[in-house]
Parts: sequence; C-alpha cells; structure tokens
Amino acid sequence: MRPAVVCLILLALAPGGFAQGPAEWEGEPVAHWIRQLADDDVRARWYAAYAVGQIGPEAAAAVEPLVKILENPREHEYVRGNAAWALGRIGPGAAAAVPLLVETLRSRHVSVRRNAPLALGRMGPAAKDAVPRLRELLSDRDPTVVVNAALALWQIEGDQGAVRGLAALSRQEREDLAPYLAVGALGQVGTASDEVLPALVAALGHADPDVRRAAARELGGLGAEAIPALQEALRTNDDEVRRGAVEAIGRIGVEALPVLTEALKSDGAAARRAAARALGRLGPDAQRAVPALVAALADRDPAVRETIGRALGKIRGE
Repeated sequence: MRPAVVCLILLALAPGGFAQGPAEWEGEPVAHWIRQLADDDVRARWYAAYAVGQIGPEAAAAVEPLVKILENPREHEYVRGNAAWALGRIGPGAAAAVPLLVETLRSRHVSVRRNAPLALGRMGPAAKDAVPRLRELLSDRDPTVVVNAALALWQIEGDQGAVRGLAALSRQEREDLAPYLAVGALGQVGTASDEVLPALVAALGHADPDVRRAAARELGGLGAEAIPALQEALRTNDDEVRRGAVEAIGRIGVEALPVLTEALKSDGAAARRAAARALGRLGPDAQRAVPALVAALADRDPAVRETIGRALGKIRGE
C-alpha cells in the first residue's frame, strides 16, 4: 500500500470526535483561515478548510463559509470534501449544517461522499435524519464511502448491523482498501460492540500485511480490555496470528507485562521475537521481565536471542 494513500485514509478515518483543538493553526487565528476559505487559489481554500478542521470546536465561526463551499457544486471536489470533514471536526457547533450534509451524501463528488458520513457520525444522534441515506451508501462503489457510512450509522444510532458489516468486510480477501479501512473503523467502535474483538483478532491472520498491522494497532489501542481475547489468540496454531497478538499486547503497555513475559515461551519464533521487542520498548518499566528474558537467552533461534539481548540493553538503560 502506498504511503501517500495510507496518509489520506488515516486523515479520513481519524478519530477526534469533539476533542478540543488549538485556538489557532500554524500561528494563525480562525479569522485568518476564514478569509483563506474565500481565496482565489483552490489550494489555499483546500488548506484553509483543513486548518479549520484542525482547530475544531473553536472554529465555529467558520461554519457559514464552510457551508457555502459545500453547497456549491462548482467548487473543487477536494475543497468540498475538506469542508465536510471540517464541519464534522467542529462538532455540535456545526449542527445547522446537518441537512446540507445529508443532502450531499448523494453527491457525484466521491470526496464529499467520503467525508460527509464522517461529519454526520460525529454529530451523533442529532444526525438521525441521515440514517436512510447512509444505508444507501452501504452499497456505494467506493469502499471508503461504505466504511465511513457504516461507522456513522454506529455513531448515530448504535447500529449493530453496520458493525457486523464492517466485521465481514475486514475478513474479505480483496485487492482494494476495504478490509484495511474496515479494521480502522472497528477500532473506533471499540469494545462498545461485541463484534469488534473477534473481528480484529481474526484480522491478525489476514493475507494482507497492512491489514494485519492495522489489526494489531487497533487491538493495542483498545487497552487492557483486549488482553483476554489476545491471550486466546496466542493459543492458536497460526504463527502469524500469534505474532500479531504479541504486537498488539505490546502496544497496551505495562498492564500487559505478565502476558508479554509468558509470550517469550510461545511456539512461534516470530511471536517470541515480537514479545522481546515489545518488552524492550517498555524500557525500565519492564524490569520485572528481566529474569524471564535472561532465561530466554537460551532460545534455539539466533534471531530471538539477538532481539532479547537488545531488549535487555534497553531495559537496563545500556
């Protein structure tokens, strides 16, 4: 997967909800970016919408110019898409834009169809009028639109069917980005749905390495609640799943120290290396694992022994 594509996807799927953003962006206040929204240069307008979205709720004064951009079908597609995204980042202060966002769900501009669901999802139940059209988007030809619509349905009304759809999509073997995107969306749903943990654990064994890495990242982000499911994954016969489970556990942090220590005895060499790397990343916080690491220096795999040596050096501050 190309890095540029991944960056764009992460921007589109980035959580952020209604978190407070900075009162300015790149040293410039909201008023500056509002003026830039009317600039003659399309690139300036695009970046201004991005800046407003980064500022977030404190950029409520930008709602009206953002609406003007979004309702103009002759505006550049990516400027309109960024305007929709920015309205979602502003959050409840942009609730007046909900009817327009609903209308744009049928836009011919794919960037708008991708970002309008994200914005509506961040509005939560206040965007319930969008539900019928969001359901229509579940059959859209663009996988990003499908995933964002499903996530929005969950955010607006807790639609378990939409989460099951994301879980099914994450398991599919296909050449487009749909499984990768679905895994990221499932991470945003989190443990609020019983569908998420099994789907993410299953994704640790996906044929696409990007999907596997995304699953480990999202599971790690769920924190200690994911540990029991990951411990179960460590008991499978699939070395790739075991390795991914250890990577995910390592992202959880010190709370997972006992599980990581036990993983040094895993049947798979890749999982043992992953456990050692994760313990090394914890540095001095992993002092309790030193005896287990020293014992594991007798591992039959030279790559595992080398990784353990490096981990011990990091833990001891060498």
